[in-house]
Amino acid sequence: MKTKLTVLFAALVLLTSCTFSGSTLPSVSGTKYEILVVMDDANWKAPSGRALAALLRQDMTGLPQPEPVMDVSQCSRTEFTDVLKPARNLLITEISDKYTVPKIIYTQDKFAHPQTVVRITAPNDSVFEATIKTFGDRILDYFLRSERDRQLKYNKEYINDKAKAQVEKMFGVSIDIPLGITRITKRPDFFWITNGQPNVRQDIVIYSYPYTDKKTFTKEFLLAKRDSVMKANIPGELKGSYMGTENEYDKPVFKEIWVNNGYCAEVRGLWKMMNGASMGGPFYSHTRLDEINQRVITIEGFVFAPGTKKRNHIRQLEAAIYSAKLPQEINVLKEVSVVANKETKK
Repeated sequence: MKTKLTVLFAALVLLTSCTFSGSTLPSVSGTKYEILVVMDDANWKAPSGRALAALLRQDMTGLPQPEPVMDVSQCSRTEFTDVLKPARNLLITEISDKYTVPKIIYTQDKFAHPQTVVRITAPNDSVFEATIKTFGDRILDYFLRSERDRQLKYNKEYINDKAKAQVEKMFGVSIDIPLGITRITKRPDFFWITNGQPNVRQDIVIYSYPYTDKKTFTKEFLLAKRDSVMKANIPGELKGSYMGTENEYDKPVFKEIWVNNGYCAEVRGLWKMMNGASMGGPFYSHTRLDEINQRVITIEGFVFAPGTKKRNHIRQLEAAIYSAKLPQEINVLKEVSVVANKETKK
């Protein structure tokens, strides 16, 4: 059975369609991180459907209360009418013996714009289940990246230009800070901006320090540096209180990723006020090397939203962090930009 599955997976087809113009398609329906699964009821209740539901409904990492990575709705193939086709995230399945190998097809803007679609076909339930268990992370990441790209595009239309200019002046870093986040605190090598809202508070912090050792990009070093920077710069309301990292309730998760073709240390976890009021929430950070100035740059977003779901709020800040360009990336853009002067026009 293992050999047969290996052959089947080797035959897996991955296709990406061209994106149609949004002007010829209706707008998508649904909310952020909502997905519609088209799967017949019998399969949805079978191991194949349970594996798919477990993938999409798994708890998101780094939140104080359980929240699924995506909100899932399901309909059968006969129920999948024109009313449902504009869903922003769409996963269409078909399990039939007319197929000999499983296929996963990745598509954009099939029925609406901006829409993300994945189609999965398989010859039987067991092959479908095995396909999800093997390639599920890739499928989920495709939907999550699409949502992040939508947020990035939205953020570009509503940028706090004043804050963006101040960050670039301080650090040489370009970042699309959302328009509603406006209250700024600046200290040497430290920038803090917040929306200051009591119900859903969103903050972005940027700080830098000299790069001296490869051990900088380890989980232990980055968390120790985070705690020292936050203790010095973000005090609580009570005397002696300060922001720190939550390590007892849930451990932060460290991951090595690549952003703009450069190495990035990603950390996702929880913060809390030390020696103070009961306050806390999720945080998300990127730490990267400013190659030109040989500095380490950390950009972090954190949320305080008591009694409210936090997934979408931290994801919004996550998208803003992904928009950041370091000095070497900004310089590359400037180097390839060609502006004709009077002499070259002659």
